[in-house]
Parts: sequence; C-alpha cells; structure tokens
Amino acid sequence: MKRWGGVPLKIGTTGFVVLAADDAAIVGAELVYRPDDCLAVRLVLLGPDGMRVTWIFAWELLALGLMFPVGDGDIAVRPAPGPIAGVEVALVSPSTARVWLPVGDVADFVRKVRKRVGRDIRGIAPALDQELAAITSEA
Repeated sequence: MKRWGGVPLKIGTTGFVVLAADDAAIVGAELVYRPDDCLAVRLVLLGPDGMRVTWIFAWELLALGLMFPVGDGDIAVRPAPGPIAGVEVALVSPSTARVWLPVGDVADFVRKVRKRVGRDIRGIAPALDQELAAITSEA
C-alpha cells in the first residue's frame, strides 16, 4: 500500500510498568500517532540499551480510557485514580502487563490527535480504496 506522507505526532512521557510477576519499573515512554495509520496509537516503552517495546491499538481506546474503562480484547484502558492521576493501559495477551501514564500527557496527546485525524483519514482514503480494489480484483 502506498504510504501517506504526513508527519508523525510523538509525545514523550514516563510510564510505570507492572508485569504479571508484580515486577515494576519506571520507564521512559512515547505516545506516537502516524498519519499513515491514523486509527492507531503506538505506546512505546523505552528500556535499557535502546530496547523498545511497542504496543499498537486504537487511539480511541486511549481517548475513552481517560473517562471510563474500555477494551474487551488484548488491550484494556481505564482511568487510574490515585495520588497521581493516570491512565492504565493493560496488555492482556500473551501475558499480562500494565502501564500507568500521566493523565495530563495522555489528554494532551489525544487533543492533538483529534485535531489531525480527520485530515489524515481523508488523505489516506484514496490509498485504502486502491488497496481494497486490488484485493477484491484478486479474489
């Protein structure tokens, strides 16, 4: 599929990661929106020695998860009240891991994505139409 040439949006933040074995760590994190994949967000966890772990899921889960629990598949997002307000993103499969992100950073990211997504969907639509036509002509 032809790539849409828009500029990605990236916000750096800090995440508190808890794994299934109750191991926990504070790590650098990035929220990334790419115009060529305008329905998704990438949550990138930054580990030692340049290690990067990326979760990709619908950015609308992140937006709705600011207000109430959402997600019934591999990713669940919900508000995480406490001494420091946050948003919890949980990966349920293949193992369980949870990441708490600062609510202010998530809300800022969602606001910026909402301003761009309509334009990006219009920009990528012709490429998606071409890809669908190619798939259906092969069938």
